[in-house]
Amino acid sequence: MTVQESVREAAQLRLKMHVNGRLRLETLAALSRVFREHGEPIRDELLSSLVFAVPGELLGEAPPATDSDEIRAHGKPSTPGQDRPLPDPRPARPSVPGK
Repeated sequence: MTVQESVREAAQLRLKMHVNGRLRLETLAALSRVFREHGEPIRDELLSSLVFAVPGELLGEAPPATDSDEIRAHGKPSTPGQDRPLPDPRPARPSVPGK
């Protein structure tokens, strides 16, 4: 499976979870039960904020093989500023003649 296929499937899953409230609730309940059975406390706020993603979608988590044009094609360069130089942060000063 390619990175693009994985990203597409993860996006479809997120959409299904967003549209189907019952699927979302049952998924969160199952995750909560797994954490509880293993003695790992998890707060409701954290549980409700979990999002399905594949490594290629997370900055800094993409495997080296995906650090290529595929990621850049989605507007996410692997290293900020790698594609173009950073602008000069100093403000431009007008020249003062005669001094």
